Amino acid sequence: MSPPPAPRPASADPAGRQMARALGRLLDQARGSREVLPHLAALERGLAADGSAAIDRIPEHWLGRIASQLSSLPLPPEEEPLHELLRRLSARLRGGSIEWEEPSMAGGFDPEKTVVIREISHSEFLAASDEIATTMPMKMPEH
Repeated sequence: MSPPPAPRPASADPAGRQMARALGRLLDQARGSREVLPHLAALERGLAADGSAAIDRIPEHWLGRIASQLSSLPLPPEEEPLHELLRRLSARLRGGSIEWEEPSMAGGFDPEKTVVIREISHSEFLAASDEIATTMPMKMPEH
């Protein structure tokens, strides 16, 4: 059995370098994102080192996690390399044994699938708590 082919240098793969830079810009938007999303951080390093060939070398058991982390982020419409990266990951998932629903590329943000966390004031929290506490309970039907 012959050893796997040596990775192509990233310098010979401008598309992979563009994906790495775009992913880096996305991760740079939130402090600590590389620690919270370690699979994307590893992909960023792989793309920078090996170009887009890094996508083909992702172990299948991590592929779903990486695609899920990337698709959960609001991808800027102008960052075509990120959309291409997600398409390539989705294509690998569709071809493998992992169940995968391809994310919609329209708008890059699906409020049903993306968690948005923001800080609120104490008074906003209390108002929300009061709203929950003052909802009228419905009578359950008796059987």
